Amino acid sequence: MSGKVSYRQIIKSTGIIGGSQVITILVGIVSTKIVAILLGPVGVGISAIYQSTIDIIRSCTGFGIEFSAVRDVAESSASNDQEKISKTVLVLRRWALFTGSLGMLIALVFCKPLSVYSFGDDSYAWGIALLSLAILISSVAGAQGALLQGMRQVSSLAQSKIYGALIGFLISIPIYFFYGNKGIVPALLLNAFAAFGLSWFFARKIPIQKVGLSLHETVSGGMNMVKLGFFSVITGLFMSATMYIVRIYIAKKGGLDMVGTFMAAWKISSIYLTAVLSAMGSDYFPRLSAVNEDNEAVSRLVNEQTEMALLIAGPIIIVMIGLLPIIIPLLYSEKFFLAIQVLQWQLFGDFFKVVSFPLAFIILAKAKGSVYIVTEGLGLLVYFLLIYFGWDYAGLEITGIAFLLNYMFYLFIVYMVARKLCDFLWSHKSLKYIFFYFIMILLSFLGAKYFHGSVSYFVSALLFFIAAFFSYRELDMLLDLKKVIRDRFAK
Repeated sequence: MSGKVSYRQIIKSTGIIGGSQVITILVGIVSTKIVAILLGPVGVGISAIYQSTIDIIRSCTGFGIEFSAVRDVAESSASNDQEKISKTVLVLRRWALFTGSLGMLIALVFCKPLSVYSFGDDSYAWGIALLSLAILISSVAGAQGALLQGMRQVSSLAQSKIYGALIGFLISIPIYFFYGNKGIVPALLLNAFAAFGLSWFFARKIPIQKVGLSLHETVSGGMNMVKLGFFSVITGLFMSATMYIVRIYIAKKGGLDMVGTFMAAWKISSIYLTAVLSAMGSDYFPRLSAVNEDNEAVSRLVNEQTEMALLIAGPIIIVMIGLLPIIIPLLYSEKFFLAIQVLQWQLFGDFFKVVSFPLAFIILAKAKGSVYIVTEGLGLLVYFLLIYFGWDYAGLEITGIAFLLNYMFYLFIVYMVARKLCDFLWSHKSLKYIFFYFIMILLSFLGAKYFHGSVSYFVSALLFFIAAFFSYRELDMLLDLKKVIRDRFAK
């Protein structure tokens, strides 16, 4: 694939998935606000605990195959062997049915103890029992989503996300309006059915041959998915455990109000970046997996992804740093102003997160699950230790400082691993972009940190326009933006 074509593929998939992420986030914000009014704090809490309970069961019994299967599907698709593709898809669907059934069975058998543990009594056991069906349905729907991503059906994947968010909104609001808290379980169950229906609708368009597959072939064929998926589950549990411990530690040292401030900062920092990075990952991971044995192709693709990630995320990080005094009161209230100090450091750290993001996927594309656990685990350990030993010196602000230092450390680790796995080196262009945006984001950080009021906004605006102009110029050279726009309108 030539340079311009590859860059256009990246920007096209980023635009499609990124747009769907933005719409999904906006629908989620509106839905959360309305649900909060209709159900109140108690109803929102009940819904959240139900959702968390089924999510935990599904994560533990799903073996992460929804993520790991993307690699296998992409690799099979690259071979252009229809029989191989069909067998991979059949293995995926059978394993999804098995893991979903396992999760459903566990929820049914342990619904009473789960209710006692989650809610304090067994009065919610019937709700967990009913929602066990949602675990099975969601597992099958997740497999269909993995198929769409692995086959790089980016448009279908985006449409599925958008329609899923809208249908979920249209289902939930009337139910909550008429039935209040009694409608929580039916709404969650109907949402799961809607997601399944959408995933099936789009996945059925992919032509799959009918193939025969024995039980032994199904088991052995799925073990690679399970192995890599298991490692992703473990790292996910590490992440959840670390965040839980950090929240408990902050509550102990600073009180629940500081926990709320910390979570507000974390949510703002992650929302916009999730929209950018998940948009890129949806197409990037399958492409990388398809060429994982060709080190030269891997290095080229990682460099292209790094360049595009910086050109898109760089200006966003700069403007976010400058607008924090406006963003915080807008999304929360003036009581959360302490979050600004944390977010300034976190947004600076997001620069290193963006640069490390394409590198980390090399480990997954190469199916080095144990290496992935070590790199992710080390990063989380460094993050917690920095907070633990730095709290007495910096208070809540240490959580932002730790985020920055952790991702600097993490970038170093994944770069060294990438060098080992595929002799990776950043290209001259990638290094140019890294250096430019590092300087711009550093200046934006310092301007927001040491200037206030109109001076701070002026510095931020100036840096943003410089970065935005640079991004536009480079994107034009990489993509020929005028041609892209002409082709778009011609359709």
